[in-house]
Amino acid sequence: MEIYETLSNLRKKLKFTQKEILPDLDPSVYSRIESGKQEIKVNDLKKILDKLSLSPEEVFSMAPLDKEQKDYKALFLHCAQNMHDENKRQELLNYYIKLSDCNKNLRELSNYFAIKSYFAQKWQEIDGVTSEELEEIYQLMLTKTYYQHYDYIIIRNAMRFLEKEEADILIRRIFLSKKEQDLPVDDSSYYILINAATSRIYEKEYSLARKYVQLAKKQDKDRKNLDYRINLRYLENLLDYLTIGDYQYMQRIQEYIHLAKDIGDMYLAEQLTKDIELILNDIPNIKNKNDLPIILMKNN
Repeated sequence: MEIYETLSNLRKKLKFTQKEILPDLDPSVYSRIESGKQEIKVNDLKKILDKLSLSPEEVFSMAPLDKEQKDYKALFLHCAQNMHDENKRQELLNYYIKLSDCNKNLRELSNYFAIKSYFAQKWQEIDGVTSEELEEIYQLMLTKTYYQHYDYIIIRNAMRFLEKEEADILIRRIFLSKKEQDLPVDDSSYYILINAATSRIYEKEYSLARKYVQLAKKQDKDRKNLDYRINLRYLENLLDYLTIGDYQYMQRIQEYIHLAKDIGDMYLAEQLTKDIELILNDIPNIKNKNDLPIILMKNN
């Protein structure tokens, strides 16, 4: 999502027409700006941001696919899959330390929280998520009038730590409010439901987990996200196995693991296998949610 796409999504979320954003500009010209076919002038950008009540820092932090963010995502995934690469590990740790010592914009907060959420179990240099940090993030998300790409990633990573009542409130705001349902879809939001359902399974809240799975099935209507569909079908069959007990559902789970291997996603296959082992071995009552198992979502 580039800057022009971000501006277009924000305008639609706030229910402005193109003409209302820049009344002095020909609508056809503004349409070309939103489609990325025409450069935007600095003065026009300032007027747009004023109309949307956004600072330049906020809107640029919402555009996720610049080079710096691409490099971070590649580094994060590399470290997750290659734990013994000390050079890359140190590079990510340096970035984490840098974020720890600065006032973070939304994108930086998302990256910082993702690193803590995933690597605290694996690297002693990274502390687990604290209750104070979690409460701050939860309250921040409650103040949002609408949600954007990095909000979704933060909430997705927070699902493992939030109490079920808090998680349910955010899910209702994102997926069940009429305002959000009418807005352009960011597929980063889908994994919120995957993580929420997984967390409820760990807690043996199977009815609530199934509710999230059913809601998740209504997303990705074009069925373009194969990784998401595999995770979803895995959870659906896991719930059926846990609640019905028929071994056919476990056989289907194994088929999805084989499918992940067939498409070359060995990491997902390994993580799903570990997840099943933990659940079937009856996860103990874990008081510190930093100790709950993690499945890496590649678009973290």
